[in-house]
Amino acid sequence: MTFIDEQLTKIGDRIASFGKENLDEMLHLVGEGARLVSSQERVRIYLEDLTRGALSCAYSCGSFAAEIREETFPIISSEGAVSIAFVTQKVAQFANPADDGLPLDREFSHRFQIAGSTLLPITSLGKSIGVACIDGEPLSPETIGLLAPFLSRAGERVDQARKYHQQLLLARRVELYKKREAAGFMVRSAVHLIDGLTLASVLVPARGGMEVLASHAVDSELKALYDSIGSIGLKEGTSLVSRYVNESGVITDDNLLKPLFIEDLSDHPIQRRALTEEMALRSLYMVPRFEPETRRVICLVNYFTRQLTSFSEFEMGLLQTHAEMVERVINEVGGEHLEIKVLSEISDLLQERNEGLHPFLTKVLSKATELIGADTGSIAIVQERAGEKWLLVEDEEGVIVGAKNKEWLKKKIPPFKIGGSELPAAERSLTGLVAWTKEPKIIGQVSDLLQHDGFHRPMSELIKSEMAVPVISDDVVIAVICLNSLQEGYFTEEHKRILQIIDRLTSRHISDIQRIERLQYEVTRLQSDIAYKDPKVSSYRLGNIIGNSRKAQEIVTFINTVSPPLSNRIALWSRNVLQEATIGLPSILVLGPTGAGKEFFFNNLYNKLNELYRQDINPAGELPVKKTNIAAYSGELTYSELFGHTKGAFTGAYSDRKGIIEEAAGGIVFLDEIGDADPKTQVQLLRFLDNGGFVRLGENRERISRVLLVAATNKDLQKEISLGNFREDLYHRLSELSVMVPSLNERREDIPDL
Repeated sequence: MTFIDEQLTKIGDRIASFGKENLDEMLHLVGEGARLVSSQERVRIYLEDLTRGALSCAYSCGSFAAEIREETFPIISSEGAVSIAFVTQKVAQFANPADDGLPLDREFSHRFQIAGSTLLPITSLGKSIGVACIDGEPLSPETIGLLAPFLSRAGERVDQARKYHQQLLLARRVELYKKREAAGFMVRSAVHLIDGLTLASVLVPARGGMEVLASHAVDSELKALYDSIGSIGLKEGTSLVSRYVNESGVITDDNLLKPLFIEDLSDHPIQRRALTEEMALRSLYMVPRFEPETRRVICLVNYFTRQLTSFSEFEMGLLQTHAEMVERVINEVGGEHLEIKVLSEISDLLQERNEGLHPFLTKVLSKATELIGADTGSIAIVQERAGEKWLLVEDEEGVIVGAKNKEWLKKKIPPFKIGGSELPAAERSLTGLVAWTKEPKIIGQVSDLLQHDGFHRPMSELIKSEMAVPVISDDVVIAVICLNSLQEGYFTEEHKRILQIIDRLTSRHISDIQRIERLQYEVTRLQSDIAYKDPKVSSYRLGNIIGNSRKAQEIVTFINTVSPPLSNRIALWSRNVLQEATIGLPSILVLGPTGAGKEFFFNNLYNKLNELYRQDINPAGELPVKKTNIAAYSGELTYSELFGHTKGAFTGAYSDRKGIIEEAAGGIVFLDEIGDADPKTQVQLLRFLDNGGFVRLGENRERISRVLLVAATNKDLQKEISLGNFREDLYHRLSELSVMVPSLNERREDIPDL
């Protein structure tokens, strides 16, 4: 296999790994493969588009890429090479299409400076779905022979994604039609509200301007004339509305934060002179409806009269109520299909068997991006580093730990610190702010610093607007979904609501996967601690405890004796047996000098309990486990490590956090150096052992967790009690079950095997 064959196979495998939501990623890879084989830089891919009744350019790279994406060819035509290649499923080549090409190709090739082209059909199950055009020198038969099977292999996956993408486009157009119909009903009623109203219209943001969603006039010719004028530009100085609203559809003049009355339109410079000259409209009452947080316009409801008019307070109130109903119609009508689609897609995803966190997040992100129509996006996972919370999409080595799509738009995403306005400007990000506030945010225009107070971190100059929503499980932010658009002002409140639905549907599943992966890591680490056995040693007694001495045998006997009853208690917790609510929690105190192997003892105890857990409770599961060293913390941090804290409980507590007692619920916790616990932690530990109740730092409500607590120390706790450093009642509570791990001095006969 040649290098190119090998690379094409890898690219084909990547295409095959994508789901139906990843049309853009698939086409990007098809284009990458075409450039690799042909050594040409200009590639166009046309796909059958039944929503437009044409062959639409779904991918283009090289010169004039953006402009070419806007062009289409007929599905059936004898006047264009793309159409012919699609219908005949035959390869075609042209050396000088600008002069010698077919009618549709001549003007196209001249405009986009195409000197030659090779056209290859893309098929799926024998049916044409598109055409790949490699522009430049005509390709050799050998090159075509490499590309044809590559395109054939990619065709079936691309076709699935194409159909899904077009179904969503069609659904959005149906929803827009419903909104137009509903808004039309409202404006038809408007002209009957008040005597003298001549025409009512609803304007909504469109790309770079405002377009008429609906209008109505008593005179049908007047309505037709109004509709024929088209959209209103928002470039500064081009229209009356542009004095108040920028090109992103955001209100920039506070005067439009309330209804605006213009008594005589002829006194104002306006883009649509026909309003006053041909339609003879004189007075305008404009009611803005907008998102309070972003000031982004939802709609402008206009009420025109042909006479100079002044409205009474009652009439203005009536029109404002009417405009509010128009907004409600726009926001609520037509979104049912998309919401049902989201529920269906995510529900199906939750039923799938996922290999781990990253594959699941990638699928969630792909669905969110496609359903909302964003151009790119990422999911960042919350991680703690040196006591600070960060959001990570990828680690320092570039390994994806969260998810991102369309990587050519976001090549490298650095870690973002979680925080708000207290962060320096260089450390701020929208995702970090969203994780900090637990509130979704939309930035309609990333170039406008006033819109986001510097909380947009630019990843690409192509990105124009951004939306982020926190993923929250048990009131803790565990991730942030961020979507981006190449259009200014793209994201709406409806988009935010859809993304919040996705958050609510997936947050518990994401949390469960994270917990499983943490347990698997912890178990693997513990098993590695005890798994190795030297083949030259014959005195293994349990796990990898070595020794024939009486002291070693006592340790083995202790583990074998206490494990069954402890496992029975753990089984009762898993079944939520009522009597467990009134019984104190089990604990073991492990004593011994430094280096005796107290943690080694715990690892073997855990392995035995985990074996019983799989045998009696959950054959496919792992017994939850958490370990910490009390001496590594001090004061409030010790308490927080064990029992958790709420946001703002102390300096650096940027969000709510579970303690290890809560994270290991139903399992086992190992506390090393228990003799170093501060008084407050000792009090809470005593209370916790009595009934399983505890309180997070900074919180008043009691929580419940049931764990086996194994505490170890090298200190003489009796002496610490006499010095006032350790509570006697806690000592007695911990030492109901205790074991002394002997030093090597006490088991010298085991030294040769050790």
